[in-house]
Amino acid sequence: MSPVSRRRKQKPVRDCALTLLEYRDRTEQEMRRKLKEREYGAEEIEETIAFLTEYHYIDDKEYARRYVRTYSDRKSTRRIFGELEQKGIRREFIEEGLAEMPVDEEVQIAAWIRKKGCIPGEHLEADQYRKLMAGLGRRGYSYDAIRRVMDGE
Repeated sequence: MSPVSRRRKQKPVRDCALTLLEYRDRTEQEMRRKLKEREYGAEEIEETIAFLTEYHYIDDKEYARRYVRTYSDRKSTRRIFGELEQKGIRREFIEEGLAEMPVDEEVQIAAWIRKKGCIPGEHLEADQYRKLMAGLGRRGYSYDAIRRVMDGE
């Protein structure tokens, strides 16, 4: 089937976009990518994005606020920042969301350490200490915050 005949059977771009939003919220970048994958034209996509933005079906600022509110109790600031940047959210929107709902990384670190069967501040063997540090580092926590909690400061 040629791309032209395939396009005739596709539903209108606006309907496709609204259907995508029924399943979950999307950022502007995610919506552009999804519509492009479905082989809609650039002009159609731009008109649809303008419509969705005008009627607040997609709102990157609000998306960032909700995301931070949802994950601020279990993800590091660095990780939240990175994930939202990957989704195409502007830096200032992420910073505003984090300012509204600060992330208490030390509480999260202490909880993770307890989950691993250790007590924050207790003396650990060097190997176990390194493993915990590495695991927390991979989750985006800063070395200083990890050290403060692990050393019981």
